[in-house]
Amino acid sequence: MNMQQNKKIVNLNEYGKLIDSIGKLLEDARKGVAKTVNTILVETYWKIGKRSVGYEQKGNQKAEYGTELLARLSRD
Repeated sequence: MNMQQNKKIVNLNEYGKLIDSIGKLLEDARKGVAKTVNTILVETYWKIGKRSVGYEQKGNQKAEYGTELLARLSRD
């Protein structure tokens, strides 16, 4: 094997490492984004539930039976 071929093999090895490290960066970024989005969605759904209960109960301990608020919200 001559020197030129040897350099190409080394360069391919280094290039493979570069590709792997870039792939890892992208994978980590995607996981971070997914975690952030999931956290925001959970907080949003919790706030929606809190507002719905507040609206339905109108300051009372319990809501009236049969208001079907969730069914109407899901349609709208």
